[in-house]
Amino acid sequence: MSSRIPVIVISGFLGSGKTTFLKYLIEKTNKKYGLLINEFGDIGIDGDLLKNCSGCNEDSSESIIELNNGCLCCTVQDDFVPSIQTLLKTNIDLDAIIIETSGLALPIPLLKALSWPEIRTSIYLDFVISTVNGESMVNGLPINDLYSIKTQYKDTKKIDHFSSIEELFKEQLEVADIVLISRSDLISEKQFNLIKEDLKRKVKPNVPIIKSFKGETNLGYILDSNIKNKNYEETFTQEHNHTHAKIFSDFIKTGYFLEKNQFEFEMSQILKEVNILRIKGRVWIPQKSLPLQVQIVGRKINTWYEKVDLKSVSPPKNGGMELIMIGFEKDNFIFIKNKIKDKFNILNDPK
Repeated sequence: MSSRIPVIVISGFLGSGKTTFLKYLIEKTNKKYGLLINEFGDIGIDGDLLKNCSGCNEDSSESIIELNNGCLCCTVQDDFVPSIQTLLKTNIDLDAIIIETSGLALPIPLLKALSWPEIRTSIYLDFVISTVNGESMVNGLPINDLYSIKTQYKDTKKIDHFSSIEELFKEQLEVADIVLISRSDLISEKQFNLIKEDLKRKVKPNVPIIKSFKGETNLGYILDSNIKNKNYEETFTQEHNHTHAKIFSDFIKTGYFLEKNQFEFEMSQILKEVNILRIKGRVWIPQKSLPLQVQIVGRKINTWYEKVDLKSVSPPKNGGMELIMIGFEKDNFIFIKNKIKDKFNILNDPK
């Protein structure tokens, strides 16, 4: 079975900072991305900006697909799925695919399309980032020039759906796993906290709401990529003049395991009681030829069976589990470890 590629979706209205953040992400993570950029207008400005960023591939012509003057959620079958297939076919060893949606695209149809039979065995939804313009949110609006966007929306002939700007904003937040408040350097700490409290009422429980300065933010929830073979704890920080929330990580390696369905159920119960950004890892189940891969964002759980490079991994003989955890609070790691032991009916780690 070939490796499934994670998909990151970035949504947000025009001017909310999507492309600026995406450039920062590409430049700082040193990964190979396939990009699907959906914007309005016949000229692909965002694509040109990304092709010229310092972290892009030397030949980005095949790794960036632009869909201009249209709306992905209205053309899932004609444009979206074929574009994903093209990225997979023309690019080898992609670390991830990033979809930057138009500010007027409904995110839910896109997310559902990731499970279409044509592509679901090759990709999985990793997480959804929603960018919000902090400067405009001071006035309670998702975008500065709301009138011009509404006018463009009504006049556009390439959109089959029509939802109010308020409804679009609501849906963008409802599906978000992480919310970035851009232009945080242009608002006061008091204004940021008021915006944050307002957004908390619109997002899923425990969704992190993080500051972003000119696209810069704490990438600790993305930068980790490998499962380490020993317990560890790190703080992901950035070297600049702004202050971001610290993100910590911890590691759990055990000699016990659960079957796929039972693992998903027990973990879903644990996640109801704790605030966590990500959990990544694998479960080794006896009599299974492939390990169970685990990808958790917030309370969203993805698991599937997939091969690993046995040259760099030593699977336990009698089954086991290894997970990396990422979050804002160290105490949550202890809570999860204890809950796993309780839920799995294990009193002590096997020696």
